[in-house]
Amino acid sequence: MKEQSNHYAAYIASIHLVAIRFCMLISAKQNSGASGFAEARSSLSHNLRDINYAARLWQVFKAIITGALNELKELLGDALTLVLETIEQHINCFFIQALQLDPKTLRLEAQ
Repeated sequence: MKEQSNHYAAYIASIHLVAIRFCMLISAKQNSGASGFAEARSSLSHNLRDINYAARLWQVFKAIITGALNELKELLGDALTLVLETIEQHINCFFIQALQLDPKTLRLEAQ
């Protein structure tokens, strides 16, 4: 820890982060029925990797969609901006649900 910081608060925060990570692994192990911590960690890592890949892939699709719609700018006019904003809003909602950050999912998880 010496290389991280010279401050005691940073040491304590680092220890707490390790404890939180350990608790998350235990919770994931219990919820998924994994046989060990390595399996639970692997499952979490795969899920995060998939979501990260989807977010990156969305940036590619967004560029393709924007390029295609820009060719229709003369036909669509001001509606083009509305269409792009609506698509972006729906995709953001999807990622919020996929990451389980939406209030509805959080309430269901708490019950």
